[in-house]
Amino acid sequence: MTGDDMENIRMELEKLISFTLGRDVITDEDVMAICTERTTNKIFDMVTSIVNRQTKRALELYEDLLTLKEPPMRIMFLIARQFNQLLQVKELMGKGMDKGGIAAKLKIPPFAAGKLMPQAKTFSKEQILSYVNSCVEAEEAVKTGRLSDRMAVELLLTAKY
Repeated sequence: MTGDDMENIRMELEKLISFTLGRDVITDEDVMAICTERTTNKIFDMVTSIVNRQTKRALELYEDLLTLKEPPMRIMFLIARQFNQLLQVKELMGKGMDKGGIAAKLKIPPFAAGKLMPQAKTFSKEQILSYVNSCVEAEEAVKTGRLSDRMAVELLLTAKY
């Protein structure tokens, strides 16, 4: 839930220890109740929902991010980044690279590469590229005033690829 930022982990751990003071065991429920989930985790889940054609779930995660005051343009950027990574993973897998090689090449943790690989298999290279292009077009539409930022993200989340 906290990502790999050691400072963030330390702060979340302090909150958790204070919350469970006097107990010998910290449960999953304690973690869910106290720890703040990172935006990038929700973006990853959102892309997973898109990949699995779960539009309703993707929109629910989007609403959660908006409630957390996350700007729609940042959400769009993170979605685009995620699909760019999927495209790179797809290409590297096509060259026969394993999880460790992909992680090193993209400078991401191996567990992240391990999560991206099954997602990349779900789409053809053309489908991922189409989604990346849609992200670029959506950003351009917002910047030229043709679409509001919220509408642009919602269109990305509901598009069929």
